[in-house]
Amino acid sequence: MNIALSAVIIFILLIPPIALYISFSYGQFPRSGPKFSLLDGILITAIISLFVHSLAIAFIKQEIRFDIFLKLLGGEIKDVEKKITNNEFGIYIRQFAIYNFCMLVLFILFGRILRFIVLRLKLNNGQNNLLRLNNRWWYFFNGIENNIENFDLVFVDAVVDTKECTMIYSGFLVDFVCDGEKLERIYIGDVVRRKLKPGENGNESETEPTTALQIPGDIFSISYEKIINLNLRFIILEDELDVIEQLPDVNNIE
Repeated sequence: MNIALSAVIIFILLIPPIALYISFSYGQFPRSGPKFSLLDGILITAIISLFVHSLAIAFIKQEIRFDIFLKLLGGEIKDVEKKITNNEFGIYIRQFAIYNFCMLVLFILFGRILRFIVLRLKLNNGQNNLLRLNNRWWYFFNGIENNIENFDLVFVDAVVDTKECTMIYSGFLVDFVCDGEKLERIYIGDVVRRKLKPGENGNESETEPTTALQIPGDIFSISYEKIINLNLRFIILEDELDVIEQLPDVNNIE
């Protein structure tokens, strides 16, 4: 019973840095967690928690009886019953609960504020792993890996291995699904497909696509396990319209 109670109290005291990390990293397409062993994670969390609680106690004027909980951790329950009454013990429990609840709320807010600052200052560029908020695929599909800031659409060419042959599926990126740093599937719209066939000389290493065929439907889903390669084109509609306007009018050509 003492072991279970000790584990609960220790976990409560370790909550602030854990709450800070979860609050800071919580969002769509989050990065995977730190690659620490369980022992390393507990050790780092314990060091940060010790510093945090020491700093908090220095600023809090009201006394918090941590010594009571140290006695509980040490199994000195009978000694505690002799020194304090049930009423006093209830007061200390409430103080301890309020203290940890305030620390939890404070570090959750602190984590969200840090996240807001990182986004506001555009520090979420994937270059600093400490400030990275999203997984690598989010940076890839948003053009950050290629330093592309402004675009309207993402056009995808996906080389997919099927039972029949190798296909190229092309369309506009609608959405994608990730599990941590692993891409699970992509969703594309206005899809056309082309088969890859050997070149004119019959060399299989030199392949070329066949005529494109429109695939009916609004959204097409492709599992990443079947994707051999992905090619992205970031399209700016204004630039595309300028190119179209510069084309000659076929009606005026004699």
